[in-house]
Amino acid sequence: MWNVVTADEIKDIQEEIRQCLSYDGMQRFKPTMHTIPFEEMSLAPFMKEEELYRFSCTNITIAIAGCDRRVGVTTTAFNLVCWINAHGGTACYLEANTSNHLAHIVHMFKPEKIGNAYAMEGNDFYLTRELNQGYNFIVVDCGVLREQHLQKTFVDAEIRLLCGSAMPYELAGFYRAMERCKGLPIHALGLFVPDNMRPYLIETISQNILFVEGSHDLFDSNANGEVFRTILKVHIVI
Repeated sequence: MWNVVTADEIKDIQEEIRQCLSYDGMQRFKPTMHTIPFEEMSLAPFMKEEELYRFSCTNITIAIAGCDRRVGVTTTAFNLVCWINAHGGTACYLEANTSNHLAHIVHMFKPEKIGNAYAMEGNDFYLTRELNQGYNFIVVDCGVLREQHLQKTFVDAEIRLLCGSAMPYELAGFYRAMERCKGLPIHALGLFVPDNMRPYLIETISQNILFVEGSHDLFDSNANGEVFRTILKVHIVI
């Protein structure tokens, strides 16, 4: 509180008035908080430290496919690669479909090409299977799951992820895709699923379906980290 005269005696009142009119003014009470200059502030308390893991595997193939077009397969694959690389492992992305998404991304970002890999944000992206090196995981973007014969890359993978959404016109396709995968261990991923629809997908699609939040950043290394950790937990060394 500043420049408030509270004295009762004339002499004291005059002294307080002089203080009020001085350059610094009169402060009645000391501030309860000490102001720290910005340059002295440490940003450490506000920065979340990345949790790092050790992975006990080499060149494990993770195949990602969608029950339909535009259900987030490529974004999920990119985010998974970025998450692994940011949390102690090594991973690369391999395009194994005819969408040409990677070609468009390369054209836009114009990344450096090192060997056969396009390097973006510290991650390696491939258009062919000729990899520069070994990785803990090779994330393969299979595009849309085929109706008749499932892609060999998807069938032969050690880990299979099937992406689908919950729009009324998409649910039938999601269900049929799950039926085509009978006999194969897969992780069903529900993308952009509202909370009120989740019990229905658990009942009709899979009791073990994992719900993935929508991501609009291809290189987000923290998107859906808990889901990715759940999928890869058998390969994490405690």
